[in-house]
Amino acid sequence: MGAKERPGHLYALLLRPPHDTTRFEAVASARHCAGGGWFIAGNTRGNGVLIWTRSRQGASTGEFPLLTRGDSVSPRGAMAAARFMIVDASRGVTLDSGHVVVDSGARISARAMGTGVDAAAGHRVAVEARFDSVPLLPDTVACRVQL
Repeated sequence: MGAKERPGHLYALLLRPPHDTTRFEAVASARHCAGGGWFIAGNTRGNGVLIWTRSRQGASTGEFPLLTRGDSVSPRGAMAAARFMIVDASRGVTLDSGHVVVDSGARISARAMGTGVDAAAGHRVAVEARFDSVPLLPDTVACRVQL
C-alpha cells in the first residue's frame, strides 16, 4: 500500500435481544475471487464481519441475495457472517435474511443488512455492516463452497 493510500474501514452494528448492542470499527480488505465475486473482511479484537459474493460474471457489483453456506448451485449471491465477543466468549451469526450490496471501482464499498440466528443464545441478531473505500488486494483467492 502506497504512502497516500489509506486502508478501508468496516463499521458494524449488531443488535441482540432484548436490548444489547455491539458496535465496532476495523480495518478491512478485499480480494477478487478467482471464479468471480469478492471476499471482503474486517476484524478487530475478536469482532469481525465477512462478505463473500459470487457471480459467474466475474467481479460484479449490485445487490446480491443471501445464500446458505451449502448452496453450491445458485449462480449469483452472497454469504455474510459476523463474529462478536461478549465478555470473553466469542459468538457468531450467519445472515439468513436480508441483502448485500457491493459497489466497486478502484476501491470496494459494500453493505450487509439482515438477521441470523446466534446458535449459542438461540435468538436472532440483526447486523448492519458497512465497508467503506476498501482497497482491492492484488492477488485473487480460490473462493469455493466446501461442505
